[in-house]
Amino acid sequence: MDGPTHLVVGLLKKPHGVRGDALVYPVTDEPEAVFALGKRLLLLDREGRATGGELVIERSRQYHRAWLLHFEGIETREALGDLRERHLAIPMAEARALEDGEFYMHELVGLSVATAAGAGVGVVAQVIEAPQGWLLEVTGGEKSHLIPFTRSVVQRVDRAERRMVITPPNGLLEL
Repeated sequence: MDGPTHLVVGLLKKPHGVRGDALVYPVTDEPEAVFALGKRLLLLDREGRATGGELVIERSRQYHRAWLLHFEGIETREALGDLRERHLAIPMAEARALEDGEFYMHELVGLSVATAAGAGVGVVAQVIEAPQGWLLEVTGGEKSHLIPFTRSVVQRVDRAERRMVITPPNGLLEL
């Protein structure tokens, strides 16, 4: 099978309270569906591989920008100790089918990047979540650029052609 077998949907940050609730940062546009009651989430190791561990959501609610989740069988704060900073995922087979123009963030890595005028910029090396928003590290030749992943800069992402077209702000590619 090509590509990943699971899709990261959240990051379990820390216990919340004393009864086994966990503070989870969503990494999905659809947290209401992904963090629904009865949903099974896979635990990933630090390298992003499924460990065989599985958590079933017993309670779920939004909490500021994060979510508070309670999992079956976890009733104390201490039981969450080893799960801090672990990613949660769903099998790719359970992910919603993408519509035209949609993509997963992991699919951006490896895309060739060119300007709207046709000049080659490089290849997306990584996607970085920064406080001001998503950034793409694009490497080409001797240069590396941090490109803001915004509608005003990224004009088109073509999954089939593995290509991205950008309109960078004046001077960005000269830095």
